[in-house]
Amino acid sequence: MHFERMAAQYAGARPPYPSRLYDLLAEQGVIGPGTRVLEVGAGSGLATRELVRAGSEVVAIEPGRELARLLGREVPEASVLLTGLEDATLPDGGFSAAVAATSMHWVDLSIGLPRLHAALRPGGRLAVWRHLFGDDSVDTEFRRRVAHVVAQRPREPGAPRVEARPTMDELAAGGWFEPERTEHWRWSIDLDTDHVRRLFRTFSDWSEPEVDAVARAADELGGVVTEHYQSTLHLLTRSASPRD
Repeated sequence: MHFERMAAQYAGARPPYPSRLYDLLAEQGVIGPGTRVLEVGAGSGLATRELVRAGSEVVAIEPGRELARLLGREVPEASVLLTGLEDATLPDGGFSAAVAATSMHWVDLSIGLPRLHAALRPGGRLAVWRHLFGDDSVDTEFRRRVAHVVAQRPREPGAPRVEARPTMDELAAGGWFEPERTEHWRWSIDLDTDHVRRLFRTFSDWSEPEVDAVARAADELGGVVTEHYQSTLHLLTRSASPRD
């Protein structure tokens, strides 16, 4: 529901994925002419338009009605199914690849992975990627301010960072898919105060007072901050016999 309420803002606030990510997927034959790709949780089409641009035939799953409407308008070349993966009716062996861009952490993997396995052809590929908003190797005053806001929240000791999921181990659980490779990209982007506010509002675990706090921090730091991010891609292959 959060993403439904933020549909229009989400489309303009989230930064794009690195072009190298799509280059790698094309090099590996995951996307490109002749591929039929199932996209899970396509949202407003941030990744969808790149899949179509690469020449793929795309069927995009999106459970949010407003997001699906926006997706159909922004990327009319894609077929849009108004459903979640767990409830989707998909043809057996109907796709050469399945992809998920910052969406797979919302999927019940115990249901989703078997469904994807059934929907893919033998040798089909699964590509799961997402942004990590923040790079622990780069220390900035703005990131310290963000960390201070997050530290005020009640949190169970040892709670995992949501941004890290799903891991390769989680995607390979049950033997439905065999790991191929994991790739990481580090990059940076300059955000003004308005973009900071719009971006942080799209994060489902951020309250409006917290968003105000980080926007105020950006303003106090000169009105433009450089954010250092990471993008992570997990690439897997459909197993021939997952239950063996």
